[in-house]
Amino acid sequence: MVKLMGNLQIKVNPGAEGERPHFEVVFVPYSGRIKTKPAKASNHDDLVVLLTELKLSEDEASKWAGRARAQGVVLIPSFERPETLLKEIGLLV
Repeated sequence: MVKLMGNLQIKVNPGAEGERPHFEVVFVPYSGRIKTKPAKASNHDDLVVLLTELKLSEDEASKWAGRARAQGVVLIPSFERPETLLKEIGLLV
């Protein structure tokens, strides 16, 4: 089981024409050429669910989601998870 290490970036996307506001979650690896793509959460509750699926505790997920909503962009440092989990969630291509 290969574990990848990097940062998890959460940012608020205000939406463009025809697109609703949402949160984007992106895995930013420390090294290597890994193809990543953002996962979208349509609201605060969906973001908490997404973060708990990434094996954060519910308290931690709520804390980070609240910070993202208030600040617009947050970075969760030293995020290490198995490659298979990141693919399941849709953060890796």
